[in-house]
Amino acid sequence: MNQHEDHRYLIALRENHSETLRELYANHSAQVIRWVMNNNGSMADAKDVFQEALLALYNKACDPDFVLTYPIGGLIFQICKNKWIDQIRKKRKESEVRIVEKERYTTEESISPLIEQVEEEEIRQKKLDIAFKQLSELCQKLLGLVSEGIASKDIAVALQMNDANTVYRRKSACVDRWRALYKL
Repeated sequence: MNQHEDHRYLIALRENHSETLRELYANHSAQVIRWVMNNNGSMADAKDVFQEALLALYNKACDPDFVLTYPIGGLIFQICKNKWIDQIRKKRKESEVRIVEKERYTTEESISPLIEQVEEEEIRQKKLDIAFKQLSELCQKLLGLVSEGIASKDIAVALQMNDANTVYRRKSACVDRWRALYKL
């Protein structure tokens, strides 16, 4: 393959010819800067990417078997484009990791009070159950039927009470006794 005339830039990189390197910057950095800035980058990002591309070119220039067979501008642009896309992917992954970690810690922080509430509710429920078992058999049956939504007149018949008013009075007394036992 024939060596392209831009191969002189690789020689300039390898031998550190400052005048030729300035020419390389002047001729090719503007396109890279414009592209990076149009793709969510800053001027500093574009300059960094251009420098990284020149380092990659320097490494190629140090390889005596490498021969540039096409314009260096296209090669620089492609290297810069690939490096910038890699940086965007890396930033996106870092951002996703930060979001996931933030959600994880936020979730852990928000779950802790919920766990405490559930534990407190379990303790309260156990105390209610213990207090309920200390009630008389009649109170347990009465409150059980009331909690099932059975009508007062039907409860009166089932528990052999005079009427619905007796059920209401007895229910009130049972609930008061249950509260007293719960507080102990």
